[in-house]
Amino acid sequence: MRPKRALTWVSLAATVVLAAASCGSSSDTGSSDTGAPPQKPGTLLSHRPLTNGGPMISAAAASATYIRYVSTAPDKSPIEVSGAVYLPKGAAPEGGWPLVAYGHGTSGVVNDCAPTSSPSLYGNDTTVTELLNNHKAVVMTNYQGLDGPGSAPYLQAESSGYDVLDSVRAVRQLELPVTKDVVLVGLSQGGRATESAAETAKDYAPELKILGDVLLSPALRSELAEAAATNTLTVGQYLLLPYLVAAVRYDHPDYSYDKLLHGPLLSAAPRLEGLCTGQTTLRDLAIGQTATPAAAQFVDDAAHSALADYESGGNLPKVATDIPTFISRGDSDDLVNTAWGNQAVADMCGLGVNLVDHVLPGGHEAWRARGDLVTAWITDRFTGAPVPPTTCRR
Repeated sequence: MRPKRALTWVSLAATVVLAAASCGSSSDTGSSDTGAPPQKPGTLLSHRPLTNGGPMISAAAASATYIRYVSTAPDKSPIEVSGAVYLPKGAAPEGGWPLVAYGHGTSGVVNDCAPTSSPSLYGNDTTVTELLNNHKAVVMTNYQGLDGPGSAPYLQAESSGYDVLDSVRAVRQLELPVTKDVVLVGLSQGGRATESAAETAKDYAPELKILGDVLLSPALRSELAEAAATNTLTVGQYLLLPYLVAAVRYDHPDYSYDKLLHGPLLSAAPRLEGLCTGQTTLRDLAIGQTATPAAAQFVDDAAHSALADYESGGNLPKVATDIPTFISRGDSDDLVNTAWGNQAVADMCGLGVNLVDHVLPGGHEAWRARGDLVTAWITDRFTGAPVPPTTCRR
């Protein structure tokens, strides 16, 4: 484990699209720097206008505010995290815009891959825009290790859940017209974050009233170590392995690429680890397309255990929640395997979670075909409509 450290700037989907331009960073001066950071989780440290939004965000948002705040690292030490809050256009309703806390999908694992550094939010602008167009305010954390020195504990559920909860606390300290109640929305990796937030909120942030938890193709379970061991990795999963090796190094600094990766995938691993979503080239994609099981073989049992234990330590659910939950996912997802999702949903049902599980034809993006169901469910939570009956078989 890493040694406990003082507060400092340390704070799933590998998609193949055209490279996104990046602008705006933590080097910009905040408009309300409070000096030495307090230690209390959720404390707002600074904020300023965020002006690097691309065309989708610019068309949908009346304002965008960059924030820095305190959260909690995996070793329970205080840590500085950044994010942004977006307000929709128009006049806020009485009581403020309904607030959504958004856990973003994978953007990368290096400092430059914070969504707020990209006009497209590294592929998350579509989801944020949909929420804004449905008259919701959105606060989005960047997660620890993005937008500041230090490494990112990728797929570490508990700390990313804290990042989500503390972003809501931070927004409360701004004079913005948003509701005190909140709905959590998590996409892919972000579904792991918001489910963890829902599971830990009662103890970590009991003052927050969470009306619902929306999980979109959520990475509630990750079993890439087992997939490598059984020679069942998919193209996208091969390309995710450098991210996961980097994550294991958070606790095991000597965990090198060659503990698992071989051949062209090993040679490309440093580059792949450094890419943000949207920066993958056709050449990079070809590495995944031509990879064979020989490209991902553990050198020994210890190497397998380190990665498998890291994954399983963050797999969810861990405890029951009384927060209504809406899940939308595909029946043939080859990135976050549908079978992994089936097991997670079965476990949640077994714990008694009140959930609706929509399984749609398609892969990782299948939920978008019925995005109307997602936004309607969110709106119903804010209006106090009855929670739909669970789809769990009791």
